[in-house]
Amino acid sequence: MNNRFLPLVTPGRRALALLALLIGLAACRAAPQETAEPALPLEPCRLAGGVEAQCGALTVFENRARGDGRTIDLNVAVIPAASSASAPDPLFMLAGGPGQSATETFPLLLGLFSDLNRTRDIVLVDQRGTGKSNPLVCASLEEAPLDLDLALAEQAALLQACAAELAATADLTQYTTDIAMADLDDVRAALGYERINLLGVSYGARAALAYARLFPERVRTLLLDAVAGPELVLFLQMPQDGQRALELLFARCAGDAACQTAFPDLRRDFNDLLARLETPQPITVADPLSGEPIALTLTRDLFSQLIFNTLYSADLAALLPLLVHTAAATGDFGPLVVQGLAVSAGAQITPGLLYTVTCAEDAPLIDLDEAAALQAGTVFALRADDFVEICSAWPRSEIAPDFRDLPVIEAPALLLSGEADPVTPPRYAEQAAARLPNSLHLVAPHYGHGVIGVGCLPRIAARFIQSGAVDGLETDCLESVPPPPFFVRFAGPEP
Repeated sequence: MNNRFLPLVTPGRRALALLALLIGLAACRAAPQETAEPALPLEPCRLAGGVEAQCGALTVFENRARGDGRTIDLNVAVIPAASSASAPDPLFMLAGGPGQSATETFPLLLGLFSDLNRTRDIVLVDQRGTGKSNPLVCASLEEAPLDLDLALAEQAALLQACAAELAATADLTQYTTDIAMADLDDVRAALGYERINLLGVSYGARAALAYARLFPERVRTLLLDAVAGPELVLFLQMPQDGQRALELLFARCAGDAACQTAFPDLRRDFNDLLARLETPQPITVADPLSGEPIALTLTRDLFSQLIFNTLYSADLAALLPLLVHTAAATGDFGPLVVQGLAVSAGAQITPGLLYTVTCAEDAPLIDLDEAAALQAGTVFALRADDFVEICSAWPRSEIAPDFRDLPVIEAPALLLSGEADPVTPPRYAEQAAARLPNSLHLVAPHYGHGVIGVGCLPRIAARFIQSGAVDGLETDCLESVPPPPFFVRFAGPEP
């Protein structure tokens, strides 16, 4: 399988091998738990980065529809509003992946929301299967990880062992997005909030839209960044969307005086590397987290995957022309490979949840002929067939028939996209916006995956939530936000 595409994450190597990204209840759907506690006791705690919070755990049934049997504890952290005269509607933050923990992912980003936190609580809930909410972590994968160049049969065997290991402590059919959003509504009720504001980043945007579909009366506003809309099927469109991002990078370099002068034949350099890697090359690089040596066989497919990873981050994409040119000129692929690994080094994906969600919600929608047609003409390898094969042996949940049928959602919605995002480009936000009549879609030129922290966007987002409306937002400032400058030498960009 040899793949290291990132899942649908807030960008941050061990985002597991398969995903490059990535959405009134009847009994067949995840029903609200009527027996939820009326209040959730909280105690002082400290999150990553020394963030002070109030933490607690809400117990829910693993099988919500049945309403009995095994229970799991949902890990909850509340960062209280600084003002005693706080607004009654908090901001719930939903992490990416699937498989990221909200309490691990968001604390280091809370500085972006300091103004908002003065008047509103911020609530972080580890989605079931992540963080401290019965995490679907496999010890077998820690002992024998899914290496970059591991053959498909070996990866499949490791993942089957992982699923068998998890079955001892979890029913893997009970960890889908809709079920997790029913959990979230229990937390809302237990904390005493009538309505909430939702921030969903990447897969978190899929989750936020699911919550709004299930509990529309509870949503005050939707803030969606790197929108994984209903039309996005992981692995189906990824080669095509990645190629689009790569072409935008080539075009931006050609239009930038410093980049064009330093690298006048960037596309030829890139194609030369692809041709050279028709013969696989052994390479050893330092792990970007541990510094330990990683020995791998660099193939054309693996090279293109690392390029895809790097395109997630606008800062690292600004290094790509220099890295590509250096590899073409010297034959040293090391710096380029390390950068591709570094993007996903901090993703902290819980593997069991990643496969549990995507094998249920994405794999059944993949037509392999369509996937091959979308991959044709791109430099990125077809991964849909490997994904479908892996998922054929993973326990699969039943998904509600209307899971991807987004109804009209009246809540005000602010949608954010990076123009050069390789996995959730702006078109998915535009498709979602068609069902969000009170929405505004902003695109950060030349940026990649996840733009909530770019330029003036934090200020725009805060004003949106404070006002509860997209009308009257001052957004002209986004036009003057420059992308990270290209590095034309390793010492840095042109001054």
